[in-house]
Amino acid sequence: MSGRTLSDKVIDSHAIDDDSALYRKVNVDAVLGPDATIALLIDSFEKRGLSVWDKDKVLLANDHFSPPATAEHADIANRFLAFARGLNMPNLLLDRGICHQLMIEHRLCQAGGLIVGADSHTIMAGGVGACATGMGATDITFTLATGTTWLRRPETIAVRFHGELPEQSSGRDIVLELLRLLGESGARYRTLEFHDESVTRLNQDDRFAISNMAVEIGAKFGVFVPDEVTEAYYVERDGEFLGERVRPDDDAHYERVIDVDLGELDARVAKPWQPSNVVALRELEPVKITTAFLGSCASGRLGDIEAAANEMAGRQVHPNVRFVIIPASVEVFKKALRAGYVETLTDAGAIFNHSSCGACGGIDKGVLGADDVCVSSSNRNFRGRMGHWESRTYLASPRTVAKAAMRGELSPDLYAETQ
Repeated sequence: MSGRTLSDKVIDSHAIDDDSALYRKVNVDAVLGPDATIALLIDSFEKRGLSVWDKDKVLLANDHFSPPATAEHADIANRFLAFARGLNMPNLLLDRGICHQLMIEHRLCQAGGLIVGADSHTIMAGGVGACATGMGATDITFTLATGTTWLRRPETIAVRFHGELPEQSSGRDIVLELLRLLGESGARYRTLEFHDESVTRLNQDDRFAISNMAVEIGAKFGVFVPDEVTEAYYVERDGEFLGERVRPDDDAHYERVIDVDLGELDARVAKPWQPSNVVALRELEPVKITTAFLGSCASGRLGDIEAAANEMAGRQVHPNVRFVIIPASVEVFKKALRAGYVETLTDAGAIFNHSSCGACGGIDKGVLGADDVCVSSSNRNFRGRMGHWESRTYLASPRTVAKAAMRGELSPDLYAETQ
Protein backbone atom coordinates (compact mmCIF):
# COMPACT_ATOMS: atom_id res chain seq x y z
CA MET A 1 0.00 0.00 0.00
CA SER A 2 1.45 3.37 -1.01
CA GLY A 3 0.46 6.90 -0.11
CA ARG A 4 0.79 6.29 3.63
CA THR A 5 1.81 8.84 6.22
CA LEU A 6 4.10 8.07 9.14
CA SER A 7 1.25 7.34 11.56
CA ASP A 8 -0.50 5.22 8.89
CA LYS A 9 2.59 3.04 8.73
CA VAL A 10 2.96 2.73 12.49
CA ILE A 11 -0.69 1.80 12.96
CA ASP A 12 -0.55 -0.71 10.09
CA SER A 13 2.60 -2.32 11.50
CA HIS A 14 0.93 -2.75 14.89
CA ALA A 15 -2.50 -3.86 13.60
CA ILE A 16 -3.67 -7.29 14.69
CA ASP A 17 -5.62 -7.86 11.46
CA ASP A 18 -5.71 -6.41 7.97
CA ASP A 19 -9.35 -5.46 7.82
CA SER A 20 -10.41 -2.07 6.53
CA ALA A 21 -12.70 -1.17 9.42
CA LEU A 22 -12.79 2.41 10.61
CA TYR A 23 -11.20 1.37 13.91
CA ARG A 24 -8.19 -0.94 14.00
CA LYS A 25 -7.24 -3.14 16.91
CA VAL A 26 -3.51 -2.71 17.51
CA ASN A 27 -0.76 -3.99 19.75
CA VAL A 28 1.08 -1.39 21.81
CA ASP A 29 4.77 -1.27 22.63
CA ALA A 30 4.47 0.52 25.96
CA VAL A 31 2.02 1.94 28.49
CA LEU A 32 2.77 5.01 30.61
CA GLY A 33 1.02 5.55 33.92
CA PRO A 34 1.30 8.52 36.31
CA ASP A 35 0.01 8.35 39.88
CA ALA A 36 -3.00 10.68 39.66
CA THR A 37 -4.63 8.92 36.72
CA ILE A 38 -3.64 5.32 37.43
CA ALA A 39 -5.27 5.82 40.85
CA LEU A 40 -8.59 6.26 39.01
CA LEU A 41 -8.54 2.74 37.56
CA ILE A 42 -7.23 0.70 40.50
CA ASP A 43 -10.64 -0.28 41.91
CA SER A 44 -11.95 -1.38 38.52
CA PHE A 45 -8.75 -3.28 37.73
CA GLU A 46 -8.77 -5.14 41.03
CA LYS A 47 -12.53 -5.87 41.11
CA ARG A 48 -12.26 -7.53 37.71
CA GLY A 49 -9.32 -9.63 38.88
CA LEU A 50 -7.19 -8.40 35.98
CA SER A 51 -3.48 -8.89 35.53
CA VAL A 52 -0.96 -6.87 33.52
CA TRP A 53 -0.29 -8.40 30.10
CA ASP A 54 3.46 -7.59 30.13
CA LYS A 55 4.92 -5.87 33.17
CA ASP A 56 8.17 -5.05 31.39
CA LYS A 57 6.29 -2.83 28.94
CA VAL A 58 4.67 -0.60 31.56
CA LEU A 59 6.32 2.48 33.07
CA LEU A 60 4.77 3.92 36.23
CA ALA A 61 5.77 7.14 37.96
CA ASN A 62 4.53 9.13 40.96
CA ASP A 63 5.00 12.51 39.31
CA HIS A 64 1.93 14.54 40.28
CA PHE A 65 2.35 14.07 44.04
CA SER A 66 6.12 13.86 44.49
CA PRO A 67 6.45 14.40 47.37
CA PRO A 68 2.84 14.81 48.52
CA ALA A 69 1.96 18.29 49.80
CA THR A 70 -1.30 17.32 51.53
CA ALA A 71 -2.69 14.32 53.39
CA GLU A 72 -5.17 13.78 50.55
CA HIS A 73 -2.39 13.67 47.97
CA ALA A 74 -0.39 11.34 50.20
CA ASP A 75 -3.31 8.91 50.34
CA ILE A 76 -3.64 8.93 46.55
CA ALA A 77 0.10 8.45 46.11
CA ASN A 78 0.20 5.62 48.64
CA ARG A 79 -2.71 3.87 46.93
CA PHE A 80 -0.88 4.11 43.61
CA LEU A 81 2.38 2.85 45.09
CA ALA A 82 0.68 -0.05 46.87
CA PHE A 83 -0.96 -1.05 43.59
CA ALA A 84 2.33 -0.94 41.66
CA ARG A 85 4.32 -2.74 44.34
CA GLY A 86 1.62 -5.35 44.80
CA LEU A 87 1.94 -6.22 41.12
CA ASN A 88 5.75 -6.23 41.35
CA MET A 89 6.00 -3.74 38.51
CA PRO A 90 9.68 -3.54 37.50
CA ASN A 91 9.51 -0.07 35.95
CA LEU A 92 8.18 1.86 38.93
CA LEU A 93 10.19 5.08 38.95
CA LEU A 94 9.79 6.53 42.43
CA ASP A 95 10.29 10.30 42.77
CA ARG A 96 12.38 10.51 39.60
CA GLY A 97 10.48 13.19 37.70
CA ILE A 98 7.59 13.81 35.30
CA CYS A 99 6.38 10.64 33.60
CA HIS A 100 6.65 12.01 30.05
CA GLN A 101 10.28 12.96 30.56
CA LEU A 102 10.95 9.59 32.18
CA MET A 103 9.42 7.83 29.18
CA ILE A 104 11.72 9.52 26.68
CA GLU A 105 14.67 8.73 28.95
CA HIS A 106 13.68 5.02 29.00
CA ARG A 107 14.35 2.26 26.45
CA LEU A 108 10.62 1.55 26.22
CA CYS A 109 10.42 4.64 24.00
CA GLN A 110 11.70 3.85 20.52
CA ALA A 111 11.26 5.40 17.09
CA GLY A 112 8.48 3.68 15.17
CA GLY A 113 6.86 2.50 18.39
CA LEU A 114 3.25 2.86 19.53
CA ILE A 115 2.83 4.16 23.08
CA VAL A 116 -0.31 4.95 25.06
CA GLY A 117 -0.46 6.69 28.42
CA ALA A 118 -2.92 7.80 31.05
CA ASP A 119 -2.15 11.47 30.45
CA SER A 120 -2.64 13.67 27.39
CA HIS A 121 0.99 14.78 27.14
CA THR A 122 2.10 11.21 26.43
CA ILE A 123 2.13 12.61 22.89
CA MET A 124 5.57 14.11 23.66
CA ALA A 125 7.35 10.89 22.70
CA GLY A 126 6.60 11.91 19.12
CA GLY A 127 9.63 14.17 19.46
CA VAL A 128 11.78 11.10 18.87
CA GLY A 129 9.68 9.42 16.20
CA ALA A 130 7.23 7.38 18.30
CA CYS A 131 3.48 7.55 17.82
CA ALA A 132 2.29 8.25 21.35
CA THR A 133 -1.08 9.37 22.66
CA GLY A 134 -2.99 9.82 25.90
CA MET A 135 -6.15 7.92 26.83
CA GLY A 136 -8.66 7.80 29.67
CA ALA A 137 -8.72 5.39 32.60
CA THR A 138 -11.12 2.90 30.95
CA ASP A 139 -8.99 2.60 27.82
CA ILE A 140 -5.79 2.28 29.83
CA THR A 141 -7.36 -0.45 31.99
CA PHE A 142 -8.11 -2.42 28.82
CA THR A 143 -4.62 -1.90 27.45
CA LEU A 144 -2.90 -2.84 30.72
CA ALA A 145 -4.80 -6.13 30.69
CA THR A 146 -4.51 -6.97 26.99
CA GLY A 147 -1.60 -5.05 25.49
CA THR A 148 -3.96 -3.78 22.81
CA THR A 149 -6.16 -0.81 22.04
CA TRP A 150 -8.41 0.50 19.30
CA LEU A 151 -7.42 3.37 17.04
CA ARG A 152 -9.10 5.17 14.20
CA ARG A 153 -6.50 6.04 11.60
CA PRO A 154 -6.18 9.83 11.83
CA GLU A 155 -5.92 12.19 8.90
CA THR A 156 -2.52 13.83 8.78
CA ILE A 157 -1.41 17.44 8.57
CA ALA A 158 2.19 17.83 7.42
CA VAL A 159 4.13 20.69 9.01
CA ARG A 160 7.40 21.54 7.26
CA PHE A 161 9.99 23.72 8.96
CA HIS A 162 12.27 25.76 6.69
CA GLY A 163 14.89 28.44 7.16
CA GLU A 164 16.95 29.05 10.29
CA LEU A 165 15.53 29.66 13.76
CA PRO A 166 16.71 32.99 15.24
CA GLU A 167 18.85 32.72 18.37
CA GLN A 168 16.15 34.30 20.53
CA SER A 169 13.51 31.74 19.48
CA SER A 170 12.94 28.10 20.38
CA GLY A 171 10.61 25.18 19.91
CA ARG A 172 8.17 26.80 22.34
CA ASP A 173 7.82 29.81 20.06
CA ILE A 174 7.28 27.47 17.11
CA VAL A 175 4.45 25.53 18.73
CA LEU A 176 2.84 28.71 20.05
CA GLU A 177 2.84 30.00 16.48
CA LEU A 178 1.18 26.76 15.33
CA LEU A 179 -1.45 27.28 18.03
CA ARG A 180 -2.04 30.78 16.71
CA LEU A 181 -2.43 29.43 13.17
CA LEU A 182 -4.56 26.35 13.92
CA GLY A 183 -6.31 27.06 17.21
CA GLU A 184 -7.06 24.49 19.88
CA SER A 185 -9.12 22.22 17.62
CA GLY A 186 -7.27 22.69 14.34
CA ALA A 187 -5.72 19.23 14.52
CA ARG A 188 -8.44 17.39 16.43
CA TYR A 189 -7.91 13.62 16.12
CA ARG A 190 -5.28 14.23 13.47
CA THR A 191 -1.60 13.52 13.24
CA LEU A 192 0.70 16.51 13.11
CA GLU A 193 3.62 15.11 11.15
CA PHE A 194 6.66 17.36 11.56
CA HIS A 195 9.30 17.56 8.82
CA ASP A 196 12.46 19.35 9.94
CA GLU A 197 13.94 20.80 6.76
CA SER A 198 15.53 23.77 8.56
CA VAL A 199 19.06 24.93 7.89
CA THR A 200 20.69 23.66 11.10
CA ARG A 201 17.94 21.28 12.30
CA LEU A 202 16.00 21.81 15.50
CA ASN A 203 17.62 20.39 18.60
CA GLN A 204 15.95 17.57 20.47
CA ASP A 205 14.65 19.69 23.36
CA ASP A 206 12.91 21.99 20.88
CA ARG A 207 11.32 18.97 19.22
CA PHE A 208 10.01 17.67 22.53
CA ALA A 209 8.43 21.06 23.26
CA ILE A 210 6.65 21.02 19.90
CA SER A 211 5.39 17.43 20.18
CA ASN A 212 4.33 17.96 23.79
CA MET A 213 2.03 20.86 22.93
CA ALA A 214 0.67 19.27 19.75
CA VAL A 215 -2.12 17.98 21.98
CA GLU A 216 -3.11 21.59 22.76
CA ILE A 217 -3.96 21.81 19.05
CA GLY A 218 -6.08 18.68 19.45
CA ALA A 219 -3.66 16.23 17.81
CA LYS A 220 -3.81 12.48 18.34
CA PHE A 221 -0.13 12.20 17.45
CA GLY A 222 2.50 14.89 17.12
CA VAL A 223 5.46 13.09 15.59
CA PHE A 224 8.72 14.15 14.00
CA VAL A 225 9.89 12.22 10.96
CA PRO A 226 13.07 10.54 12.27
CA ASP A 227 16.38 11.87 10.98
CA GLU A 228 20.00 12.16 12.07
CA VAL A 229 19.03 14.23 15.14
CA THR A 230 16.65 11.45 16.23
CA GLU A 231 19.24 8.75 15.77
CA ALA A 232 21.88 10.75 17.65
CA TYR A 233 19.50 11.04 20.63
CA TYR A 234 18.98 7.29 20.80
CA VAL A 235 22.67 6.51 20.32
CA GLU A 236 23.52 8.82 23.23
CA ARG A 237 20.78 7.25 25.38
CA ASP A 238 21.12 3.58 24.46
CA GLY A 239 24.52 3.28 22.79
CA GLU A 240 22.85 2.39 19.50
CA PHE A 241 19.75 3.05 17.43
CA LEU A 242 17.30 0.25 18.24
CA GLY A 243 14.11 1.68 16.76
CA GLU A 244 12.80 1.98 13.23
CA ARG A 245 13.30 5.05 11.06
CA VAL A 246 9.72 5.10 9.80
CA ARG A 247 9.19 7.66 7.07
CA PRO A 248 6.05 8.59 5.13
CA ASP A 249 5.73 7.47 1.54
CA ASP A 250 6.86 9.94 -1.10
CA ASP A 251 3.24 10.14 -2.28
CA ALA A 252 1.73 10.24 1.22
CA HIS A 253 -1.75 11.76 1.38
CA TYR A 254 -2.04 14.84 3.58
CA GLU A 255 -5.18 16.68 4.54
CA ARG A 256 -3.14 19.86 4.59
CA VAL A 257 0.48 20.99 4.33
CA ILE A 258 1.74 23.90 6.43
CA ASP A 259 5.08 25.53 5.69
CA VAL A 260 6.74 27.47 8.51
CA ASP A 261 9.65 29.81 7.79
CA LEU A 262 11.58 29.71 11.04
CA GLY A 263 13.64 32.71 10.03
CA GLU A 264 10.58 34.93 10.42
CA LEU A 265 9.70 33.67 13.89
CA ASP A 266 10.37 35.84 16.93
CA ALA A 267 9.24 35.43 20.54
CA ARG A 268 5.61 34.41 21.05
CA VAL A 269 3.35 34.66 24.11
CA ALA A 270 -0.02 33.04 24.85
CA LYS A 271 -2.24 35.40 26.85
CA PRO A 272 -4.81 34.23 29.45
CA TRP A 273 -6.74 32.05 29.38
CA GLN A 274 -6.10 29.96 26.28
CA PRO A 275 -2.91 28.43 24.85
CA SER A 276 -4.11 29.56 21.41
CA ASN A 277 -4.48 33.21 22.47
CA VAL A 278 -1.07 33.88 20.96
CA VAL A 279 0.56 37.13 19.94
CA ALA A 280 4.08 38.19 19.08
CA LEU A 281 5.81 39.47 22.21
CA ARG A 282 6.62 42.72 20.39
CA GLU A 283 2.86 43.34 20.05
CA LEU A 284 2.03 42.67 23.70
CA GLU A 285 1.07 45.48 26.04
CA PRO A 286 3.47 45.56 29.02
CA VAL A 287 2.18 43.58 32.00
CA LYS A 288 3.68 43.39 35.49
CA ILE A 289 4.29 39.87 36.78
CA THR A 290 4.58 38.44 40.28
CA THR A 291 5.71 34.93 39.38
CA ALA A 292 7.87 33.24 36.76
CA PHE A 293 7.83 29.48 36.27
CA LEU A 294 10.28 27.37 34.30
CA GLY A 295 9.44 23.69 34.21
CA SER A 296 6.80 21.08 33.27
CA CYS A 297 7.00 18.28 30.74
CA ALA A 298 6.75 20.93 28.01
CA SER A 299 9.88 22.91 28.84
CA GLY A 300 11.81 21.67 31.85
CA ARG A 301 14.76 20.09 30.08
CA LEU A 302 18.46 20.85 30.17
CA GLY A 303 18.40 23.17 27.16
CA ASP A 304 15.60 25.18 28.77
CA ILE A 305 17.49 25.58 32.04
CA GLU A 306 20.65 26.44 30.12
CA ALA A 307 18.82 29.20 28.21
CA ALA A 308 17.64 30.74 31.48
CA ALA A 309 21.09 30.45 33.06
CA ASN A 310 22.71 32.16 30.07
CA GLU A 311 20.27 35.04 30.40
CA MET A 312 20.65 35.44 34.15
CA ALA A 313 24.38 34.93 34.71
CA GLY A 314 25.57 37.74 36.93
CA ARG A 315 22.10 39.29 37.11
CA GLN A 316 19.18 39.15 39.53
CA VAL A 317 15.53 38.18 39.60
CA HIS A 318 13.37 41.29 40.05
CA PRO A 319 12.60 41.89 43.76
CA ASN A 320 8.84 41.71 43.11
CA VAL A 321 9.04 38.34 41.33
CA ARG A 322 9.22 34.74 42.59
CA PHE A 323 11.05 32.62 40.00
CA VAL A 324 10.33 28.89 40.44
CA ILE A 325 12.24 26.25 38.47
CA ILE A 326 11.26 22.57 38.39
CA PRO A 327 13.47 20.33 36.21
CA ALA A 328 11.53 17.71 34.26
CA SER A 329 13.44 14.84 35.87
CA VAL A 330 16.13 14.10 38.42
CA GLU A 331 18.49 13.27 35.55
CA VAL A 332 17.90 16.72 34.06
CA PHE A 333 18.53 18.28 37.48
CA LYS A 334 21.80 16.36 37.90
CA LYS A 335 23.02 17.50 34.50
CA ALA A 336 22.08 21.08 35.32
CA LEU A 337 24.02 20.78 38.58
CA ARG A 338 27.11 19.46 36.83
CA ALA A 339 26.91 22.21 34.21
CA GLY A 340 26.71 24.92 36.88
CA TYR A 341 23.27 26.16 35.79
CA VAL A 342 21.69 25.51 39.18
CA GLU A 343 24.28 27.62 40.97
CA THR A 344 24.00 30.42 38.39
CA LEU A 345 20.23 30.57 38.66
CA THR A 346 20.18 30.17 42.44
CA ASP A 347 22.68 33.02 42.76
CA ALA A 348 20.33 35.09 40.62
CA GLY A 349 17.48 34.45 43.06
CA ALA A 350 15.62 31.55 41.44
CA ILE A 351 14.13 28.71 43.51
CA PHE A 352 14.68 25.08 42.48
CA ASN A 353 12.06 22.51 43.47
CA HIS A 354 11.92 18.74 43.17
CA SER A 355 11.15 17.28 39.74
CA SER A 356 7.38 16.81 39.47
CA CYS A 357 4.23 18.22 37.88
CA GLY A 358 4.15 20.74 40.73
CA ALA A 359 3.16 24.27 39.79
CA CYS A 360 2.11 23.39 36.23
CA GLY A 361 -1.07 21.68 37.39
CA GLY A 362 -1.70 23.94 40.40
CA ILE A 363 -0.73 21.05 42.67
CA ASP A 364 2.10 22.44 44.81
CA LYS A 365 5.55 24.09 44.77
CA GLY A 366 4.50 27.39 43.21
CA VAL A 367 0.69 27.56 43.16
CA LEU A 368 -0.74 30.97 42.21
CA GLY A 369 -2.90 33.19 44.39
CA ALA A 370 -5.73 35.47 43.28
CA ASP A 371 -3.49 38.46 42.61
CA ASP A 372 -0.68 36.57 40.89
CA VAL A 373 0.32 37.17 37.31
CA CYS A 374 2.63 34.45 36.03
CA VAL A 375 4.78 33.96 32.95
CA SER A 376 5.25 30.23 32.52
CA SER A 377 6.99 27.71 30.29
CA SER A 378 4.25 25.16 31.03
CA ASN A 379 1.82 23.95 28.37
CA ARG A 380 -1.56 25.26 29.55
CA ASN A 381 -2.84 28.55 30.88
CA PHE A 382 -6.52 27.75 31.35
CA ARG A 383 -8.27 29.73 34.06
CA GLY A 384 -7.42 28.23 37.44
CA ARG A 385 -4.93 25.77 35.93
CA MET A 386 -1.98 26.94 38.04
CA GLY A 387 -3.93 28.01 41.11
CA HIS A 388 -6.58 30.59 41.94
CA TRP A 389 -9.39 31.25 39.48
CA GLU A 390 -8.52 34.95 39.36
CA SER A 391 -4.80 34.44 38.70
CA ARG A 392 -3.46 35.02 35.20
CA THR A 393 -0.87 32.97 33.34
CA TYR A 394 1.01 33.87 30.16
CA LEU A 395 2.81 31.09 28.29
CA ALA A 396 6.23 31.76 26.82
CA SER A 397 9.60 30.19 26.08
CA PRO A 398 12.13 29.56 28.88
CA ARG A 399 14.30 32.39 27.60
CA THR A 400 11.36 34.82 27.66
CA VAL A 401 10.41 33.59 31.14
CA ALA A 402 13.94 34.35 32.40
CA LYS A 403 14.01 37.79 30.80
CA ALA A 404 10.62 38.68 32.27
CA ALA A 405 11.70 37.41 35.70
CA MET A 406 14.57 39.90 35.68
CA ARG A 407 12.54 42.78 34.22
CA GLY A 408 9.55 42.22 36.50
CA GLU A 409 7.21 42.37 33.55
CA LEU A 410 6.40 40.96 30.16
CA SER A 411 7.14 43.79 27.79
CA PRO A 412 7.48 44.10 24.02
CA ASP A 413 11.10 45.24 24.24
CA LEU A 414 12.46 42.28 26.26
CA TYR A 415 14.64 41.31 23.28
CA ALA A 416 15.42 44.83 22.16
CA GLU A 417 19.14 44.42 22.86
CA THR A 418 19.32 41.34 20.59
CA GLN A 419 17.24 42.67 17.69
